[in-house]
Amino acid sequence: MKSNKSIRNICIAAIKRSVSKPNDFLLTKMFETERLSEILDSPVRLANIDENELPISQTVIDKKNWTLVTTRQIISCIDGATKAASAANVKSSNWNDFKGYSNTSFTIGELETNTGTSIGIFIETGKASMITVHAIMTLVKLTKSGQS
Repeated sequence: MKSNKSIRNICIAAIKRSVSKPNDFLLTKMFETERLSEILDSPVRLANIDENELPISQTVIDKKNWTLVTTRQIISCIDGATKAASAANVKSSNWNDFKGYSNTSFTIGELETNTGTSIGIFIETGKASMITVHAIMTLVKLTKSGQS
């Protein structure tokens, strides 16, 4: 089982390979060294999180609309309703218009779980989309291969 630190390092490396610098985007951040307790001043309010989980990326539209990827799960809040999915349970993904062809600053993608439920995820469009997309793809791949 890989440590949370190792999982985050692998995910951050995958993100960095796909995102050109500078990567200071309006809605999306990636976390290379921060702990969850250090991002609590953000609109994201955390529940059902293991104290050893580490944040990987976050997209915040406002206090009621955000997505957080940790080393174990994807947590998303849409219109104030929070849902979470364990990375190990993600069955498929739909990234929607992440390239931003519709000229919007964000899109809502969707993850489907093994139990048949779905979770909406916020993705900042354009170059920033690669942070969320690669964070989730890499995290899911690591958990599917049984490495985490």
